[in-house]
Amino acid sequence: LPGKRLDQIRAAPINDGFSPTSVDAALQPAQYADLPALSAKPAGNNLEGLLYPDSFQKSADTNPSVIVRESLTEMGDKLTPSLQAAFASEGLTTYQGITLASIVQQEVAKPADQTQAAQVFLSRLKIGMPLGSDVTAFYGAILAGHAPSTSYDSPYNTLLHTGLPPTPISTVSAGSLNAVAHPATTNWLYFVTGDDGTTYFEQTAEQHQADVDQYCHTLCTQDSQ
Repeated sequence: LPGKRLDQIRAAPINDGFSPTSVDAALQPAQYADLPALSAKPAGNNLEGLLYPDSFQKSADTNPSVIVRESLTEMGDKLTPSLQAAFASEGLTTYQGITLASIVQQEVAKPADQTQAAQVFLSRLKIGMPLGSDVTAFYGAILAGHAPSTSYDSPYNTLLHTGLPPTPISTVSAGSLNAVAHPATTNWLYFVTGDDGTTYFEQTAEQHQADVDQYCHTLCTQDSQ
């Protein structure tokens, strides 16, 4: 599914009966070096964010590496030359585009909101403003073996550090990839998703705080930017 971490993806086939050893072996990147999706990955990084979410047929004797290869092949198909060129026009490498798409994927679900959220994050990157994404902070804490936290200091905590996190934080989708490649032409710098699921975008911190006060009482500790 979109928005899933690599450890969650690892758990799924194990829960379906595949051995942990076979799944771990299937998630080793070196065996897929021939696939286009891997050309975007920095040396030494794992497959986080590069497995394209979809349904894959399997049987009791399917090797997990077959499924991983199919998923990576599909990701390569999604990373078209035009998509990569669009990332470049936003000042992003392909891997950075995937990384930002993974953040957008987790932050907002509606396609129109994704393009606007991508615009917010890209605008922040261009002016050196922290992305301020709770989901990246949560990822860094989970990666270190802690409960999700916005205060845990890791390279993934974009409330504390400027720029993109070191890697994607989850799987993406065609929608989130395209949102980063073709962001909205708005000039927002803030957004918050209210308790009713509506996302509110604003230009100033004051307007943003007003939205938080009015619309977000339960979810704000996780969703405000």
